Amino acid sequence: MSNYDLNIFSPSEFEEFCRDILQAKLNIFVESFKTGKDGGIDLRYSTPQKKNIIIQAKRYKDFTSLINNLKKEIAKVKSLDPESYIITTSIGLTPQNKDIIKKLFEPYIKSTEDIYGRDDLLNILDQNKKIEEKYYKLWITSTPILQKVLHSKIYNQSQFEIEEINEQAKLFVQNDSFPKALKILDEHRYIIISGIPGIGKTTLARILVQYLLSSGYEEFVYLSDKIDDGYTYFHEGRKQVFLFDDFLGRNFFDAKSLQKNDDKIVKFIKKIQSSPDKVLILATREYIFNQAKEIYEAFKINNIDVAKCLIDLSVYTKVIKAKILYNHLFNGEIPDEFLDNLIKDENYKSLITHPNYNPRIIETFIKQKIWTNCSPNDFFNTIKNFFDNPEFVWLSSFQTSLNKFSQYTLLVLATLGTPVLLVDLEIAVKNFFVENAILGINYDPITFEQSIRELENTFIKTNFDKKGNIVIEYQNPSIYDFLVNYINKKNTIISNLISSFVFIEQFQTIFSGNELIGKITLNIDQIKAVGDKIIELEKDLKTCKIYKSSNHNGDFEYVKNREYLYSFLNYLNNNYAQVSAKVKEFIYRNFSVKFDYSTSDSEYLQLLNNLDLTKFEFDEEEIIDSFFCYTQTMDELNEFEAFRLIFPETYQNWITSEHFSEIAYPIIDKELEDISGDDIFYYHPLLESIAAKYPLDLREELEWIEKKTIDYDKLVDHQIEMANDREFDDYDNSDKISEDTIIMEIFNSLKE
Repeated sequence: MSNYDLNIFSPSEFEEFCRDILQAKLNIFVESFKTGKDGGIDLRYSTPQKKNIIIQAKRYKDFTSLINNLKKEIAKVKSLDPESYIITTSIGLTPQNKDIIKKLFEPYIKSTEDIYGRDDLLNILDQNKKIEEKYYKLWITSTPILQKVLHSKIYNQSQFEIEEINEQAKLFVQNDSFPKALKILDEHRYIIISGIPGIGKTTLARILVQYLLSSGYEEFVYLSDKIDDGYTYFHEGRKQVFLFDDFLGRNFFDAKSLQKNDDKIVKFIKKIQSSPDKVLILATREYIFNQAKEIYEAFKINNIDVAKCLIDLSVYTKVIKAKILYNHLFNGEIPDEFLDNLIKDENYKSLITHPNYNPRIIETFIKQKIWTNCSPNDFFNTIKNFFDNPEFVWLSSFQTSLNKFSQYTLLVLATLGTPVLLVDLEIAVKNFFVENAILGINYDPITFEQSIRELENTFIKTNFDKKGNIVIEYQNPSIYDFLVNYINKKNTIISNLISSFVFIEQFQTIFSGNELIGKITLNIDQIKAVGDKIIELEKDLKTCKIYKSSNHNGDFEYVKNREYLYSFLNYLNNNYAQVSAKVKEFIYRNFSVKFDYSTSDSEYLQLLNNLDLTKFEFDEEEIIDSFFCYTQTMDELNEFEAFRLIFPETYQNWITSEHFSEIAYPIIDKELEDISGDDIFYYHPLLESIAAKYPLDLREELEWIEKKTIDYDKLVDHQIEMANDREFDDYDNSDKISEDTIIMEIFNSLKE
């Protein structure tokens, strides 16, 4: 028998679950019905031969709580005088427990068989798989599945933050986006989840990951900010789920250098599509995705949005919106007197239908525990103010709840980007107050520690790696957006920030000399200040950029990105050099001085493309050799052609040399040996491209791969073990009960 925790349901969800269970068990139609919060009826059914049969669904954590509540129901049941009375409950019941309940409600409970405890409900559930499939919230949060998530191989991340997933599952409302997403994954093996900020993209992505891991997938790979990690952790023969959240966000989309590599993401998508044991889930904000399609050629040509799942609030029914609000309120541990103010006069309706309705607003006022700063009578109006003024969600807390030291700490954090080590944030904050003594705020370690505590659980969260390093991240992405909007156009604050820069990331995280999405465009004077600051820091350049490095046990530590210089120079060249002569001189000076022939940095290759190479003296053959010696895959071999335009004569001599063929042939042969099944559809055009670019005799390999392609002339219709013949049909009672009545019933159970 399944071992599900039925208390994962809210009271209204548990009632719906019991309705479906009893309809299946008794082969009847059960009507959802409520006369009001004191009416004593949750569900009922009637037949021509009998009076009404009343059913009550009781969600409690223990028998004592259940029996105390049932004693309050006795008088109500007597006044209703039903033919029969049935009880369902989320807790397990012993025979003695059932006898006690039956005696309370004699003669209305005819038999202990009319009392359904947890075990009884799960027994019926085992016999009705379609109901089990419908309530996927049950099994994606079951203990065995969560343990499987923990014990599966997880790369680039210590764990799947099991507590957070549990909390999200409690809040998750089943809706059409989930089965729609499953269908897209089934057809394409990847999905792009898009929508406005705060709509629930990350939540849906995580629920999908849970589903896939519960359906036989073995490994979870979280891509933090670069698609290169996908190639690194891609392993043939393993069932892997890749998640790239905010894949066109600030860490991926900002740099113009992406235009040189815009096909990397497309190539990885194609690699996933040709692998029957891989799935890729991507999430992004819709407006950024639309901009990317306009800017990046590879996105246009390859029509990657064929697998897009747009989460659109306009298609959320009022009932879905009500359930999202309800679940947050129910799990928010809000005192009853505050909930009374929300339920009074059905005030919640104006929130559900509000034009600015957004799940993130709800999440934010719950996390901020706004009821601790208002009276019960002002609770509804305080919430409504958040909906009326979405910016107020963070602005109010920023201006009224934080002291000046903490406010400036957040502004400095915005320039660093996250995740960032606490020690690096402290260095940057200390320098900010030293350089801006005019503000009259003195730095000291105790005040900084108090500030971090003040910011925790509202604006930031802290994590630890296995070495005890403390890392700072935002509570959610909207905080970053708020900070950028807050700083924008505030020239004094911008100047204060620039004057205190310590790390190279501070020049590029939120600032640019050109117009870039999500960035603050600096004016001429500010760009001049940037140039001066870069020269000041030139002999002591350092980074605060960190990545998670995992071992085979899933343990991780945060490590610094040591190969940061060329990426930094690229950003400066793309966004400041055209305006600032000092920045341009800095780029040429450091590009010349810092180069060594062991590098294989693709950022260096882009600089070779973009800079005036007549200003440098170097050995072209050594540069080509240093890159080619690090070439290990057919993809890298294919991209090596970039040198054709940089050093045309040396490149031509190189690719016709014996050394080139001695390295190229083994790379091709080894990779072709390892391909299987649908991999052929990825490697066939790749091999043709290599054959067209280089003077290599690949006739035998081309004949072999063409034969393989004929053998696999159609992609096998691989099915992810998750959606076959599954029907996630929502219970449709629209002909029996209106949306407003359903919503009223939901909120009447809020305090149960």
